[in-house]
Amino acid sequence: MWSTGVVFCVFILFFAVNGSKPNIVYILTDDQDIKLNSLDVQSKVKSMLIDEGLFFDNAFVTTPVCCPSRSSILTGKYTHNHQTYENGVPHGCNAPSWRQLNEKKTVGYYMSMAGYKTGLFGKYLNNYARPLSGMNASHIPPGWSKWFGLVGNSKFYNYSVSNDGVEEKHGDDYEKDYFTDVIKREAVKFIKDSTQENKPFFVYIGTPAPHRPATPAPQYNHTFDSHPAPRTPSYNYNSTDKHWIISKGTPPMDGYTKTMVDTLYQDRLETLLSVDDLVDEVVTTLQTAGVLDNTYIFYNSDHGYHLGQFKQQGEKRQPYEENIRVPLIVRGPGINSGKKTNRIALNIDITPTFLDLAGFKVPEDIDGMSLKPVLLDSTNLWRDDFLIEYYGEGDPTTGLGCRGNRSPITGDQLFLHDCNNNTWLAIRTINSKQNDIYTKFYLTDDTPIAVENTYFHEYYDIKTDYWQVHNTYDDPTNKAMITQLNERVNKLYHCQGQSCH
Repeated sequence: MWSTGVVFCVFILFFAVNGSKPNIVYILTDDQDIKLNSLDVQSKVKSMLIDEGLFFDNAFVTTPVCCPSRSSILTGKYTHNHQTYENGVPHGCNAPSWRQLNEKKTVGYYMSMAGYKTGLFGKYLNNYARPLSGMNASHIPPGWSKWFGLVGNSKFYNYSVSNDGVEEKHGDDYEKDYFTDVIKREAVKFIKDSTQENKPFFVYIGTPAPHRPATPAPQYNHTFDSHPAPRTPSYNYNSTDKHWIISKGTPPMDGYTKTMVDTLYQDRLETLLSVDDLVDEVVTTLQTAGVLDNTYIFYNSDHGYHLGQFKQQGEKRQPYEENIRVPLIVRGPGINSGKKTNRIALNIDITPTFLDLAGFKVPEDIDGMSLKPVLLDSTNLWRDDFLIEYYGEGDPTTGLGCRGNRSPITGDQLFLHDCNNNTWLAIRTINSKQNDIYTKFYLTDDTPIAVENTYFHEYYDIKTDYWQVHNTYDDPTNKAMITQLNERVNKLYHCQGQSCH
């Protein structure tokens, strides 16, 4: 391995000779797990990104649900600071409050100030241009040179996009409308056009895959019919020592629900094959244009996913590794190929990393940390813990206060989107002595959280309980550790800017 000094000198020499800022391409999937092996089917991601770049073994999100996590990616801030608490407009998702507080503090706005040509292609926020948000497809968030934003949430067919402020409707013709392919074509065109200009470019590609409805392209349909969802030690595990949604609120899976989960797992993998094609075409386009060696490519997901773990059929929103761990792979100038790092990387680190690579001063109110020193293997000091926060958004009209589908056979709740009293704060720690997570659950879904109003606690030592099967909060030998973790949770919940580092 090259020494830190050699890597840094090569990095500086490259840009001195090249005479330009690096281009940056960010590919963001939607709901892609890493702990349940979804990356294994993406051979092009492996050959073009993993084998050629840096793989983060400890990449996480700070809120495991789409709109808050994407807001954290766009702003570099924890949820309690950007105040997009859930996917609904009343909870901040593309609400007027989002536009007032955050739209001039996003990565697109800052990268444009740094002299970049910027383009967003695909999913922005779940309620973008939906009527309840108070705006329509004519609204282009500030800072974007090219805007091709999905109206609403992830879909593969029968959707609308804002094409530079003009609503464009798409149907169900695969050749013309399959959304992963559409944004691939648009992003590739943007890259080709941008390479003709003497200006660096920043490309944000938000794919719909593998989010439900997880509709595969026709050529990939049924590819993984023989692949059931992983039967992990926590699969359909009836855990009585967990918070109420799992211990009391979810029935055990039966044959019907297991088949449903298996089908979803297969469809999810098949949709990722089109993402694999997108990666291939982006990398090939950069190479053909002669700019691949001056381009950073990031591959990431907005959160993980569970598929049968603790009887939960298919969702996120829980403080378990399936939900909070995500893929993060980076290739580009100065990065050693085929390497891994155990440094913690968070969704709030994405924006400050891009700004740092662009030579733009990271604003002081950003909570995340630039990953540039980690990418260039030039740091020995790094965080060893972080906050995870989630705010419940249930449906008070249902028996358990849960949103979701019901089984046509038993009437039981399936695919729990969310439930009341599912608000929690967690501290995840990884260092030479600890690898654990401590979570506090709350009686109400208030924003902000009244931190003293807890009703349940969970603690897992990941070193000895990799699948978080046994809650050891009540183990007296953990009491001193948990007291310290509780203080750290409360401190991070009130952090802002550098105090979050």
